[in-house]
Amino acid sequence: MFQLNAEQYDTLYATKDYEREAHLLRDHLSRLDPSLHTVLDVACGTGAHDEHLCRFYEVDGLDLNPDFLEAARRRNARGRYHVGDMRDFRLDRLYDVALCLFSSIGYARTRVELVRTLTCLCEHLTPRGVVVIEPWLTPEVWEAPSVRWDHGGSGSDSIVRMAHSSLREEGTDSVSVMEFHYLVGSAKGIEYSRETHEMGLYSKRRMESALIEAGFTDVHHESDGLTGRGLYVGRVGRTNS
Repeated sequence: MFQLNAEQYDTLYATKDYEREAHLLRDHLSRLDPSLHTVLDVACGTGAHDEHLCRFYEVDGLDLNPDFLEAARRRNARGRYHVGDMRDFRLDRLYDVALCLFSSIGYARTRVELVRTLTCLCEHLTPRGVVVIEPWLTPEVWEAPSVRWDHGGSGSDSIVRMAHSSLREEGTDSVSVMEFHYLVGSAKGIEYSRETHEMGLYSKRRMESALIEAGFTDVHHESDGLTGRGLYVGRVGRTNS
């Protein structure tokens, strides 16, 4: 989970075009089924996608970070936002669409956790429900060890992030490990922080098989997606009770 607060997170990703991605997603969902109306955004972060999606859908969200959820509520005042772990949550509502965007599915670090997460999503969908997953990287393209850096800015605030990346094998699971170092600049001065993120690396075959095991049918991968990482799409393959 990010240790950055919501404002800092949004500063880091200030150049990300959430509105464009939301419209691409809406176009995609309209082609699948124009009657889809209710959406659960899992690992929704600060609700930057929801701010635009809520113009067309009834959108709720789930995230581990309460601070992020406060920002999401401000962006989508009609939405219900829940603190919860995508690997094991239980809400009192079913949805037409379950989303997991911005590669957040990678935080299901092992295949066991991945299937558990996808099963939770399936259990929260209506019988006509659709799941849309924006994946993390595959083992074939992960570069490690390596060092990368990026930065973001908004107004007088700026964040520089440097990441040292490595790879760990856990049985049949490949886990990407990123040690992030932040310089956070604002009117108050410059602060330093660090954190480590571990994310599962899944091939196309392993992701599709996990979706099927979780209860989805008509599973397919679209290569372009929202940001070039593609999208996995599946439909509910059983009747919800």
